[in-house]
Amino acid sequence: MTKRLITITNAEELEREERRVIKRLKKQEAELAVRIKQLPEEVITVGVVKLVSGIVEGGALKSVIIIIKKIGTSIFSSILKDQI
Repeated sequence: MTKRLITITNAEELEREERRVIKRLKKQEAELAVRIKQLPEEVITVGVVKLVSGIVEGGALKSVIIIIKKIGTSIFSSILKDQI
C-alpha cells in the first residue's frame, strides 16, 4: 500500500478525506474479521498435522501440549475480539 500525502485546504477536502479514510478502515476491519474467523480452522489443521507427525516421530506429548497452547490462544483471541 502506497501512502499518499494530501494537502487539505478547505473543509470539503477534509470531509472527503475523512470519508476515504473511514471507508479504507472499514475494508481493513472486514478483512481482519475474515482472517480471525479462519484462524481456529487453521489452528486445528496445524494441530492435527503436528499431532500425527508427533505420534509418528514419538513426540506425541509435546504435540498435544502445542495443540492445547494453540487452541487456548485461539480462544483467548476470540474472547478479546468479542470485547472490542
